[in-house]
Amino acid sequence: MTAAQAPLPQAASVLAPVDVRRPPADGLAGLGTMVRLVVRRNRVRLAVWFVVIVGLFAYVGEYYKGLFTTQQALDDFAKLSDSPGIKALTGLAAAPATLGGAVWTKIWMTCVLTLALGVVFLVTRNGRADEEVGRTELLRSRMLGLHAYSVASWLVNAALCVAIGLFVALASAGLGLDPAGAGTIGSWVIGASVTGVGLFGMGVAAVAGQVSSTSRGANSLGSIVIVACYVLRMVGDLGNGALTWVSPIGWGQQMAPWGANRWWPFALLVALTGVLLAVAWRAEARRDHGAGLLPQRSGRVDAPQRYATPLGLALRLQRGPIIGWTIAAVLGALLLGSVVKQMNDLLADAGSNVSAIMHGTGVAALLGLMAGLIALIVAVFAVQSATQLRADEASGILEPQLAGALSRTRWVLERLLIPTVGAAALLAVGGGLLGIGYGATIGDASQGPRIAGAALAYWPAVMVLTGLAVLLFGYLPRVAIPVTWGIVAALWIVMLIGDALHLPGWVLDVLPFSATPILPAERMTWTPLIVMTAAAAMLTWAGLARFTRRDVQPG
Repeated sequence: MTAAQAPLPQAASVLAPVDVRRPPADGLAGLGTMVRLVVRRNRVRLAVWFVVIVGLFAYVGEYYKGLFTTQQALDDFAKLSDSPGIKALTGLAAAPATLGGAVWTKIWMTCVLTLALGVVFLVTRNGRADEEVGRTELLRSRMLGLHAYSVASWLVNAALCVAIGLFVALASAGLGLDPAGAGTIGSWVIGASVTGVGLFGMGVAAVAGQVSSTSRGANSLGSIVIVACYVLRMVGDLGNGALTWVSPIGWGQQMAPWGANRWWPFALLVALTGVLLAVAWRAEARRDHGAGLLPQRSGRVDAPQRYATPLGLALRLQRGPIIGWTIAAVLGALLLGSVVKQMNDLLADAGSNVSAIMHGTGVAALLGLMAGLIALIVAVFAVQSATQLRADEASGILEPQLAGALSRTRWVLERLLIPTVGAAALLAVGGGLLGIGYGATIGDASQGPRIAGAALAYWPAVMVLTGLAVLLFGYLPRVAIPVTWGIVAALWIVMLIGDALHLPGWVLDVLPFSATPILPAERMTWTPLIVMTAAAAMLTWAGLARFTRRDVQPG
């Protein structure tokens, strides 16, 4: 054998398997850098969630402080909050006849659900979504520990929950929501309860991101768990209270600020969060990159013929949101309808401030206000469906559809049938059930069709928002979704607290929902409805015309 034919001495070592697993201490390498990256990428979202939740709590506290100026008013509110509809919707405060208890009843459940769901979306964005698009793999190509990116996301979101809870407590103490002579313990308890439920949402999202193989699946799974906990709490509050203790949201409720002032449920929430994060840590270490603990479900071999049309495919893709918003409209209408009589009795002596907000007094004005609230919920559904035009363009779903004989005009118009027809249907159903719920308390079956008509009067206003979404899709596709939702959020704020902001009257008058007649309290006028319908059509046409002339812009 010649020297050239001699085997290389390193051959055995090259062919031998090499253990490339990082030692456990390396799992958090680069954590500080990842924390800065998560903050940098999410700074706007973090600020928005903080301002919205803390600002909403502070506003309600300030508003109720001026509204309930006597103990009799607080006692009347406590009786209202003990009704089944309010208990199901918001839970029951430990001390409802106090100012802090009234604020808790009004806004605590909204704050904790908003925070929990918001944290689910934030954790998924910096976890499963980045892994799905390949960003996580790119980051791990450098010196980065296996768990560094996930732990960085958890730390940032935990800091958000703590900051929101802290400032809720400070706002409560600053507004003087604690009873005289009781100190500020109740304020600190309510702040801790908000933080605790937010941390639980973070733990749920961490596990959901390991279970699901897609960001959509992770968001859906996390949201379902949060909603299931809310429903368990609802059933428990309407029953003997046992199921309330099964729900982590119920644990936050049972901290009972201004009542028992319990701290140990907060410890339970923190401990459960720790367990969930430990499960997520373990799952991330054992699963393959890009995979979930649950395998991705295989699709059908063939698809129904209706999926070959833009409308049929859109209905399939939006099936979940359509079902979800229908359930929300139905439950919201039934709950509002069941408390109309009690709320009218409560607000009878509330004074001119409430009369100005309701644009009148009596049951008719209150029903008109509630029909407007249902319309605001339906508007969110319509805008979400309309913004899917841009979402499908960005994700690449649009281009294969346009590769055939399908025209852009037909694609847009068929897709817009969902928000157009769906909004009308939800308004009719929501308004009808609101009237039926109220009619059941007074024995008047005619209230259903009457209030259904009042809600349908808001259909042109909803279509204006839909048309605006189409206009932005045509002219500013890359920022269409955030700008559209920003406009909807601003409209919500103005409609709910516009009088408290002391905005000029002409500003309120030109808004679509303000221009709509408040039925049945006001006389029906067709002119604003015709004008808004025409405006919606022009906005839609302008956006569609621009879309047919510009390039498709994915990504």
